[in-house]
This record gives sequence, C-alpha cells and structure tokens, in this order.
Amino acid sequence: MKNIDKELINWAVEKIKKDYKEDVALLIGQKGACKIPTDEQNVAFDFYVPCTDRGYQLAKTFIIEDMGYDLFPMSWERLEGIADLHETITFAFANGVILYARTKEDEERFLALQALLKKRLENRTYCMQKALEQLDVAMDIFKTMVFDEDMSHVRKAAGGIMQYLSIAVATFNGTYLGRSYGAGQYVGEVASMNKKPNQYEQLCNEVILATTSSEIKEKVYKLIQKTRNFFALAKGQYVTSTNTNYEELGGWYYEARYTFRRLEYFCNAKDYTSAYELGCYLQIEFDAIQEEFGLKIMDLMGVFDANHLMPLLSRAKELENYIVETLKLWNVELKIYSDLESFLAKEL
Repeated sequence: MKNIDKELINWAVEKIKKDYKEDVALLIGQKGACKIPTDEQNVAFDFYVPCTDRGYQLAKTFIIEDMGYDLFPMSWERLEGIADLHETITFAFANGVILYARTKEDEERFLALQALLKKRLENRTYCMQKALEQLDVAMDIFKTMVFDEDMSHVRKAAGGIMQYLSIAVATFNGTYLGRSYGAGQYVGEVASMNKKPNQYEQLCNEVILATTSSEIKEKVYKLIQKTRNFFALAKGQYVTSTNTNYEELGGWYYEARYTFRRLEYFCNAKDYTSAYELGCYLQIEFDAIQEEFGLKIMDLMGVFDANHLMPLLSRAKELENYIVETLKLWNVELKIYSDLESFLAKEL
C-alpha cells in the first residue's frame, strides 16, 4: 500500500482551517502509530484537541485499502489527566508532535503539559505511588477472574492483568509503554527495562502458552505474586508519608485504644474468634496509617495462632508502643490521664 500519511495530514489540516478554525486547538500526530513493521514509520495524525462542543464533530473513522484511520478528540482535561499519569495511554500524548496549532498559546499549553508529564516521570516517589495503583487494578481483575470458567473471559482477564502489571513496572522505571514498540508488545518492552521482577518475561510467556483455565489462573497468580514482591522490596525506598500532621495520628490512637484494650481482654480470655476479628480490624488500620504517615510495616496478624493468643497480644502491645514512641518523636503530646481526678484537675 502506498504511504498516504502526509496527504492525510494535509487533508486534516485543511479541513480544520476550512470548517473548524475556531473549534479545534491542535492536531497531534505521532511516528509509527498503530503501524506494522513493514509499514513506513512516518508521522501520521493521531488525535486533535477540541476547544468547543462543535469541535467534536470533526471526529472521523474510516478505512483506506486495508488501513484503518481514527481521527479522535482528546480534551484538555483528559490530557492533563494523562500528564498526571491517571490514564494508561501515556504513549499517545508523550510521543505526540504538533501538526497544527490554532494559536501560539495552544501550542505552548500542549508543550507545558508534555513537560509536566516528563517531570512526573522523573519523580520516583510519585511514580511508585502510581505503579502501586496499577498493581491494585491488576489484582482487582484477578479477584473476579478466579471465579470465572469461561476460557474467553479468563484469557481476556489474563491479558488485562499482564498489561496493567507491565504499565506498573514501566511507571516505576519512570517511563511508559509504547516508547519503542507502539501500543502493543508490552511484555517485550518490560523485558528491556533495568528494574523489573525476576523472570517477568518468562512468567508472562507461561500465561500465554497455558491451555486450561486452571493453568492460566495458576500462572497469573505466580506473575502477580512475583510482581507484588518486587514492589514490596522497592516500596520503602520511594513511598513517603502523604500526611505530615502527626496530630491526626494522635487522634487515630485515641480511638484505637478501645480496640487495643478489647483485644487484650479477649486474648486473655482465650476467645480466639473475637481476637481474630479485632486483630483483623487493627491490621487494616495499621496498613492504612503505615502508608499515610510513612510508618514501618506493622505485621500483627502474621503471628495469630488460635491455640496460642499470647504472641498476638505481645505483638499488639509492641506495635502500640511503636506508635506512641513515634508520636513522641514528632512532639505530639498525648492527653493521657492516670485517673478521673487528674483529668478534672486539668480540664476544669
């Protein structure tokens, strides 16, 4: 097929100038978008940025010979979200080149957003947080996948999981999928990255080659587990506190004291069911404040044993003391009174 990218760019620009001059801010293209290796890797139009409701009418999809074309709109708001790594089509924006600009201001706004994206990708802590969000999406897909026996659904879910895990690893590396190979072949791209889970490409290949529903689920589980372990080891290097108001942690502790006290009672009473339920509640709380305040990992339920509850109680007291010491370190004065008289003497 004769390459017609240049002719189509000219058509799109003339169409905008003639019919949508006040409605379209930018026409954006990228090199090699949705091409196969035997195609000429020229710049082709990709999307445009409307600036009025009428501008959305420019959108057009069509086929010439065996090539499909899609001239689609991307709002400024959506581009801002991509720059903040809220979406997974980073490549379309990052690789974008301006083919037409309504004004100099429109051009500068687009370039400023591309610069913001670059800045986001250079921020290791920010990238780590976004990578963990993408890992969560993959795990959510798996939660549904394990109950599905339809092979089409299972394979689709496995593919989605591999893609989100690959996006997570790419984001962690401060980059995005599609930089080298286009929108597809994400496993190959991750394989070339400096920091990645061990055997990542091999595990993905095993998922692809699996022939039964149970085998796919088993392989996907191993892939997620390996990727989770990778991020768990790296997490402490980059995830910092998102909340520096440790008075709020003090407020959390006042309320949690109820639960610590109840857990102690039921452990001493050898009521393992109540101890288990309260321990799980505290573990959820520990995980939340650990991330919010940049605390160490607090493992409570890892020591639970229904037949021996004293290790659970001991660990709970250890973690409670750690939180109290952390508050002291940050000069949070806890309002703790030995008796009612002490409270009244202070508060009346």
